[in-house]
Amino acid sequence: MFSDGIKNLTHHAYCVAGAGVENVAEFAEKIRTVFGIERGSPDVVALAVPSFGIDDALEFRRWAENRAVSGGKKFFVFGVDSITHEAQNALLKTFEEPTPHTHFFLLIKNADMLLPTLHSRVEVVSAEAAGISSSESGKEEAKEFLAASVEKRIASAEKIVKALKDEKMTKGVATALISDMVGAARGTHAFPRTATEGLEHLVRAEEYARDRSASLKIILEHLAVVLPKM
Repeated sequence: MFSDGIKNLTHHAYCVAGAGVENVAEFAEKIRTVFGIERGSPDVVALAVPSFGIDDALEFRRWAENRAVSGGKKFFVFGVDSITHEAQNALLKTFEEPTPHTHFFLLIKNADMLLPTLHSRVEVVSAEAAGISSSESGKEEAKEFLAASVEKRIASAEKIVKALKDEKMTKGVATALISDMVGAARGTHAFPRTATEGLEHLVRAEEYARDRSASLKIILEHLAVVLPKM
C-alpha cells in the first residue's frame, strides 16, 4: 500500500507528487488503516484546499501546534492545486521543526511548484509510492496539445477556459497540464533547433500560471501560437 519510507515514517514531511485535492479522502483513509487510527479521530486531519494561500497557511500552523489526542502520532493530509509563495514561506518553520510525533503529507500535482526552501524540507514521493493511482490522462492531453495544429490548440485552450469558468476544472488542474507539457517537451527530440526556445516558453508559462492572478486563457492561447509542433 505504502512505500517503506512512508510506512516507517523516516521523515516528518512528505510531498506526494502526482496527487491532489481529489485524493485527500482516499489517502487519509489509508493513513488511518496503516497506522491503526480510528475513523473520526482528530489525530488525522484531512484538508482539501484548491488555492492554498497565506491565511490557510497561518491557520494550518496553529492546528499543527497541537499534539495528538491519543498521545501517539498525528497526521496532516492536505491536498492543493496551487500554493502561493507567501504560504510556502509561512510553512517553512512548521515543516522544519514540527510538533513531536507529527507528520505532514502535502498532495500536489507537481513537486516543482514548491519553492527550493520548502522543497528541501520535504521528502518527495510519487503518487504510486503513496498507494495512489495517478491518472495518465493529463500527460496524454499535454502530448496531444503539443502535437496539434495551432487551430486545434486554440480550440483546446478555449475548452479548458470554459471548463474553468463553469467550475468543472480547477486552476490547479489546468496548471498541472502546463507542467505535463514541460515534462513531455523535455522527453522529445522531435524539433532539434527549436527545442530550447520551445522549452523556454513552456517553463516561463508554468511559472506565470502559478501566480494566483495569472490569466490561464492568455497563457494557453500564447502557448498555442508560439510553440513549435512537437
